[in-house]
Amino acid sequence: MSNHKSKIQIINLKSNLKSIIVFILVLGIGFYALRPNVFAQDVLPLMVMPARTELEVSPGEKTAVTVNFYNKSNNPISGFFKIADFVVLDNKGTPVIVDNFSQVQPRFSASSWMTSTMDRATLPANEKVSFQANIDVPSDAHPGGRYVAIYFEPNSGTLNATGAPEEVGTGTSPRIAGLIYIRVKGPINESAIISRFYAPSFLEYGPITVKTDVLNRGDLHIRPRGVVNLTNLFGWLTDQQRFDEQNIFPDTTRTYENQLGSKWMIGRYKVSLDLSYGDQGRGLTSYIYVWVFPWRIAIIIILTLIIIYLFGKHLYKTFVGKETNLEEELKKEKEEIETLKKQIRNRE
Repeated sequence: MSNHKSKIQIINLKSNLKSIIVFILVLGIGFYALRPNVFAQDVLPLMVMPARTELEVSPGEKTAVTVNFYNKSNNPISGFFKIADFVVLDNKGTPVIVDNFSQVQPRFSASSWMTSTMDRATLPANEKVSFQANIDVPSDAHPGGRYVAIYFEPNSGTLNATGAPEEVGTGTSPRIAGLIYIRVKGPINESAIISRFYAPSFLEYGPITVKTDVLNRGDLHIRPRGVVNLTNLFGWLTDQQRFDEQNIFPDTTRTYENQLGSKWMIGRYKVSLDLSYGDQGRGLTSYIYVWVFPWRIAIIIILTLIIIYLFGKHLYKTFVGKETNLEEELKKEKEEIETLKKQIRNRE
């Protein structure tokens, strides 16, 4: 009787497990089927062209700049056009829009120079809208760089920009921006330093990861170019990489990373940096030394050689010992034979 009840309980348990599994599968399939409908309305693929515009102006000059905003979706998108300065606060060159004019250094600000009659628009589906801003450069404008963002801010929804250059951090609602780099003509202070040039002093294996921080102390963004060299103990060039050319904004540090060499390296290596920047081709140089030695493998090889040596020594001693014993036995046998010969002769 008890066995019959146990079988019934097992059957009921299997039936309940099957029901639970079927329920979970149905729930998952339903969620997957509904997911596109739920989240599709939050995707607003927009694109701005050009993502960056560089202008060179003179004090007192009047000019204009045009930025095109493309709606890549099948629905119209309404929103606002705005002009604001942008700054770079991290070491990766990420632009951040600053709506509050008082938070921007005046010598890098130009949003107050720009005006437009368009402040809002609806971007038609699969169409573009061109935004033009007029620029009135003050006659006493200080030579150097000014950095402005012209951006479109949708009324609602989540922005999914199609290009990284126009994705701008704001901390509030989604925005897509065209960045304007304005250079005011005149004598410009160009100054930069290598604030850090680092690699581990010792590595077991390559490649060597080198990190470089370049600080721009000038009045205009710079774009350093050059090479990072790797030479061995004998001064031979074993690897060389071009420095990644990226903009560094004034009063900002940018971090670069290079990998030199291969996995299997041994000895002392010199890593040297040779850069140039600015209109005058100013130079930046630095160097460091790195030791690379696969010590674990070296220990294994040394231990293996020691074991081979000891084993060989043991074999040698064993072989020589046996040979010596045989020679001694032969010598004794010869002596015994000679003794027997003498005894026989004496008897005769």
